[in-house]
Amino acid sequence: MRLGVCCLVALLAATPAFAQDAQAGSRDGRGGLFWTGLALGVAGVATSVLGVTAFRVDDTSTGNAPPGAYQACLAQRADPIYATNSCDALKGKNRPMLWGGVAASVLGAALMIRGTSTSAEISQHAVRVLHTIRF
Repeated sequence: MRLGVCCLVALLAATPAFAQDAQAGSRDGRGGLFWTGLALGVAGVATSVLGVTAFRVDDTSTGNAPPGAYQACLAQRADPIYATNSCDALKGKNRPMLWGGVAASVLGAALMIRGTSTSAEISQHAVRVLHTIRF
């Protein structure tokens, strides 16, 4: 899983470098970073959401349950009285997948900001964020 995420990040980050022609609609050639950042950010958010919903792990429990609650629930299912227990709600979130998605989203946001005509100026009494619009 980690190898797949690393390959995806490398592919999306390297896309502007392998472009054949100049980016249409971008005068300074930074427009590709914006779209790459957008794709990487969306992929990171999707990865984080999947890490806390669909790809839960059974070696940890949720934040409100005591440690080992999922394993105890599975052990109770051997008893016919508790055979219909639904233990999936006790699975813990997939932390590596969650934080990998967060990191990819942050990288995507940084690429999006870098790909626009936005700059920051720091003075003695203020921080000014400037966005250039060309007609």
